[in-house]
Amino acid sequence: MQVIIFKNTGFETGPFSAADWEGEKIQRHFNETFHEGTILVIKKSDFQVLTSRIDHGRMLNCGIKRPKIELFRALKFDQHNNKDLPRRIIADYATPGAFKRSFFRFFHHHYDPSRPPCILFVTDDRVNELMKLAGSQVKSPVGKDPISQLLAGIPKGDKMGDVYIGDSFVSRLTRSMIYKAARAESPVLILGESGTGKELLARLVYDYSLKYKKDFKPINCSSLPDELLESELFGHKKGSFTGASQDKVGLLEAANKGTVFLDEIGDLSLQNQAKLLRAIEEKEIRPVGSNETIKIEVRLIAATNRNLASMMKQKTFREDLYYRLNSLTIFAPPLREHPDDIPVIASAIWAKLEQPGKLSADFLSYLKAYSWPGNVRELKTILQAISDLFGGISPGPEHIEAIRAYQKKTLAESSAGEEDDFHHLIRAQSRNRIIEAQNILRDIKVALRPVIHDKFPGLEPEKQKETRELIILELERLENLCREPIFFRNRHLFDHIKRFRYLVDKSLGYLPHAPGELKRTWQTDLEPLHVSIDEEIYSLIWGKMDL
Repeated sequence: MQVIIFKNTGFETGPFSAADWEGEKIQRHFNETFHEGTILVIKKSDFQVLTSRIDHGRMLNCGIKRPKIELFRALKFDQHNNKDLPRRIIADYATPGAFKRSFFRFFHHHYDPSRPPCILFVTDDRVNELMKLAGSQVKSPVGKDPISQLLAGIPKGDKMGDVYIGDSFVSRLTRSMIYKAARAESPVLILGESGTGKELLARLVYDYSLKYKKDFKPINCSSLPDELLESELFGHKKGSFTGASQDKVGLLEAANKGTVFLDEIGDLSLQNQAKLLRAIEEKEIRPVGSNETIKIEVRLIAATNRNLASMMKQKTFREDLYYRLNSLTIFAPPLREHPDDIPVIASAIWAKLEQPGKLSADFLSYLKAYSWPGNVRELKTILQAISDLFGGISPGPEHIEAIRAYQKKTLAESSAGEEDDFHHLIRAQSRNRIIEAQNILRDIKVALRPVIHDKFPGLEPEKQKETRELIILELERLENLCREPIFFRNRHLFDHIKRFRYLVDKSLGYLPHAPGELKRTWQTDLEPLHVSIDEEIYSLIWGKMDL
């Protein structure tokens, strides 16, 4: 009899004769190997030998698995009522290849070492031989699986699953890594595609930490030019550069005894990477324009959606900084790697939208079938769109298809009849975003009119507060636009907009007590910059550059 034991993170294979299953040997073998996270694959023809030795009262019979039923679904049979019982299933496939595809799909996407063990009786001897060959390529480690031990380290009753949602193996592993990172003091590197919730993971590490709890300071490294990012991180002295009208405390100093989150760290220049590395290793910083160093004690959490390994080969990211940051690395998995979590994530998002309609099982299955290249952000956006456009309904696939069809039509029309390829779509979105940035800058200028015309002190305190809050909201909109520089199609314009946002944000500190200082900043720096940005945008939009 050929038996393959699929255990923990790999396979163990070996030839066993029927005699090995006689008497006490089968009991001893079961006790040693047939535990959580174990799958035994044997020939169906050996069923009669084995069945007399099995306590059927302690095993759940999942029946015959038909060719078109996923192995994962069969193994979950009646799991709610019998979640601790081992499974027994007969794999009735027409071809060995069909069984292999289903089995390996289960292994790579659904396997969970904490689930009950299972015996698979395979109907075709060739399948067993193929599985033996495949299994011999990977050997299971001796002793307990370290991944299983890691998962077991999360305290029972922990509520992190209410924030980072998902019951799949990868979601639970991610939560376990967050918990371990929170208990450590080393820098943390979070890697993952756009929309996978890297900032959420960073905040969870901070929330669960025992130290560095004074504050959580996030900064997007791609939203500021290099010279301004240096000032933002390390601070500056008055007069150290144009616009430095007073001393500024840097983010790393302000967050002393706290945590700093550097989002999109892959966008740092090599010069700023070197300065950041020195700050991490020496635990001190030097403000721009100063000859003195300042001791700091902060924890750094960095994140990026870029391929740092490739960047190191291209010499655009320092290896020493990478190895200093990645002592603890957390991977934010894309949705396509844990599709079984999509229904629970979608349901949680829909519940927050407070819509009376429910998400049906068919609709949730439809969501699972899509790859979601934009990950959770895309899922949230599409559900928000359904809520805004249709409201009060139980959505179906037709609602998503209608939204996507409309978006595709809009993009096609905005490309003015050009081919509907990637570059033309980028041009269309670039034009829309540049116009949006121009509108935001104009709104900020309108909000600043009372300051520019010396009327701000005469406003009611509540009106002064509303003015300041309005400008902050516009700055947030502008920062979101600057997260994706590709859409600006002009680095010079992008840098000017980022500098405008930075100067306005910095100058808001003058309100409400020193509006005259903000007026001077407008006259000397902001107004000329605003005029320059307007001219550049008009030049782009009216045909001097092909958008």
